[in-house]
Amino acid sequence: VFLYRWGSFGAVPFTSMGDSLNLFLVLCTGIMLSIQRRTEMQPLLVYYFPALAIMAIISGLVGPRFLDVAPRALNGLLLTVHVGLVFLSFALFFVASLTSAAYAVKAQRLKKLATGGFVSRLPGLDSLDRTLYRLIAAGYVSFVVTAVLGFAWAFSARELLGDYWFISPKIILSFAMVLLYAVCFHGRRFGLLRGPNLAYLVVFGFTTIMAIYLVVGMFQVGGAEFWGRKA
Repeated sequence: VFLYRWGSFGAVPFTSMGDSLNLFLVLCTGIMLSIQRRTEMQPLLVYYFPALAIMAIISGLVGPRFLDVAPRALNGLLLTVHVGLVFLSFALFFVASLTSAAYAVKAQRLKKLATGGFVSRLPGLDSLDRTLYRLIAAGYVSFVVTAVLGFAWAFSARELLGDYWFISPKIILSFAMVLLYAVCFHGRRFGLLRGPNLAYLVVFGFTTIMAIYLVVGMFQVGGAEFWGRKA
């Protein structure tokens, strides 16, 4: 569908709700399948698949409404790469939050000395911790790069966004996202934040910021449309 719309309209389909759900679903699926290549990580798919199924159902219900709607052309290659990396970063953070949930459940069961059941088949805490760290590291680097590209484009196109583009809700949320994953990444790297504390921070931090993103996007708080004409 992504390639069909790109070829039909001659514009990268990044801007409609249907396109966003479709691309996000594909990226998440690719990341999850790359993780489960190791046999010990395959039980994680039981945590991943329900989330994928929900996204697939929503995409299947919403997507067809936008098939004949031309995607908005993004202003230049810089902005196109920026938006693509945003999707990749969010997909990595989303999978990291699901992995964090699995880690938290496994840790709680071990703390209660509970044995048996599906949880006992989950990867060990060390494996989950390493996987979570790799996802955070990849997402953090990707998001820092996309933030730099986004700021560079916004500064070069500030006549489109207005004099106060830098206090847009989406800009502020980007700072919050970078700060959250900077804490997660560097805290884990230097041994200051790991285990359940890291898992809970990733789950609740990502969920909170994404919920705010959705509210901002749905209700156009601040009226920011970075591919459009108004700021």
